[in-house]
Amino acid sequence: MFFNRKSQEEKPEDIMMDVEVYACMDDGCIGWMRKDFASYDLKCPLCGNDTTMEIRELPKIN
Repeated sequence: MFFNRKSQEEKPEDIMMDVEVYACMDDGCIGWMRKDFASYDLKCPLCGNDTTMEIRELPKIN
């Protein structure tokens, strides 16, 4: 059985980097947003609770 393997080279969209995000403080909510796209309100986009700043490893956005 033969499989066509795609190139194993890293594509620009595959590059991961540390990004500042605002994450919901409610343990039952998974809401978060990148700092670059956050509004001045800084409320969770899903439940409206307060958020806290975190660092997450996310794909680079051009």
